[in-house]
Amino acid sequence: MIHRKFRLEVINILNITRYATKNECLIPWVKFFWHIEAANADIHYKLLPTDCIDVILNLADDVVYETECNKIIAPPFHINGLRSKYSFIHQEKTIRIFGISFYPHGLYPFVHKSLKEVQNKVVDLNGLSYSLGEKLKKAVSNDTTEKIIAEIENTLIEELSIKQDFADKAQLISDFITISDDISIKSFCDKRSISIKTFERMVLYHTGYTPKILRRIKRFQNTCNQLVHQHISLTDITYDNNFTDQSYFIKEFTRFSGTAPRTFQTEKATVKENVKYKYL
Repeated sequence: MIHRKFRLEVINILNITRYATKNECLIPWVKFFWHIEAANADIHYKLLPTDCIDVILNLADDVVYETECNKIIAPPFHINGLRSKYSFIHQEKTIRIFGISFYPHGLYPFVHKSLKEVQNKVVDLNGLSYSLGEKLKKAVSNDTTEKIIAEIENTLIEELSIKQDFADKAQLISDFITISDDISIKSFCDKRSISIKTFERMVLYHTGYTPKILRRIKRFQNTCNQLVHQHISLTDITYDNNFTDQSYFIKEFTRFSGTAPRTFQTEKATVKENVKYKYL
């Protein structure tokens, strides 16, 4: 196991610009595009579990990811899949990255391969889809940020391929992601006349995770937002998010974040607390 000495002080505030998805045919699949650029960077932050699948187009110095078990230098164009575990990101010197954030089921219609292999992993984009990787390489060769974002979107439009069978499955997954946590997976499946096992296999294939894990990630993200932005009591968070008791909430939160809730509030070491967003 790697022994980490993690720097908790804020080294840099990351200024990230988010770009809304403009083309209607991409909106069900792509949450947003984003761009970050900085010189003389010294970034060492924790990445929290997320329900986004990110395609990272790195045009500058190496991005290094670190988990409890290993440390890897990411390929320039890579996929950072859905994460159910915290990890760390390091980047120094020059940062110039364009990113595409997909919904959990959103990457599949561009690569048409099972996403189980990107679960908690960093994967070379060309290894999953050489065609998409090469076309995005051409897209980022434009001379201005605005043209690059536009060409990335055009590339995705060209690569998007949806059959009716997948469209029906994607709608089921989207419905499940957006429903209340009060509705059990069994109730959801019964109402739609689909077996739980079939639904689990379908979600796992198209997102990389089971419905249960997706729901736990969603709940974790909600508790993070409450801790960071609302500063409500742990008791209120416990019951707002349908945990059986506070000890279970603390255990679950620590598993996903690597720290207990109160420590999380004070450490300010994650990307979430150290990013300023500009929306375009």
